[in-house]
Amino acid sequence: MAEVKVKKGEELNGLGRMLKETIDTNLRDPKIYKRVEKLKASVVIRESTSGVAVTLNFRQGEIEIQNDAINKPSAYQEAGFENMAYVSSGQISPTMALLTGKVKARGNLLVLMKISPLMVLKG
Repeated sequence: MAEVKVKKGEELNGLGRMLKETIDTNLRDPKIYKRVEKLKASVVIRESTSGVAVTLNFRQGEIEIQNDAINKPSAYQEAGFENMAYVSSGQISPTMALLTGKVKARGNLLVLMKISPLMVLKG
């Protein structure tokens, strides 16, 4: 089973721990893993009110998470805590959150669309 690896020597912040747990759960679904299996990209996810950020690195089947934002990610996503909770709980789809401005994004939006099933906790 695939799982998110934490960058060596780091202890994840709260956002990182939440995302790792959600992504690890979703990676158990072979259909979801197949969507990101060949992806080579980096994605920064930032909680806007606190400024806390994590970076997800996708390296063709391996996923690594680290604290803080890297300088030149493939894609960038930012939202407040409440809106992140709505998306991760499935109350609003990642696409609808983006279209309604609840989530801000830039960079390669196709990458964000590919990883969106990883971010929504399956019930």
